[in-house]
Amino acid sequence: MQEELARMTWLDEQTLWSIAQSSLPARKQEHLAYLAELQTQRALTAEEIADLENLRQEYGRVTLRKARAYALLSMRGGRPLLADN
Repeated sequence: MQEELARMTWLDEQTLWSIAQSSLPARKQEHLAYLAELQTQRALTAEEIADLENLRQEYGRVTLRKARAYALLSMRGGRPLLADN
């Protein structure tokens, strides 16, 4: 992951915007939310635990890539992109 984030430095702005605006696919978001909720109701099976962990890791990777893309775009543009939000 660290190498991937470092390589993003050399991506063009269009690619960075694409990454910044990306998200975990809706189906995976729904499954992640379902498993997280299910976990509050009962003990998860080994397969459910593995699925939940994989989805959390994937969500984390997407989030880190988005944050890096926004940071690079902000640096290139000379102002914080999220300052107006």
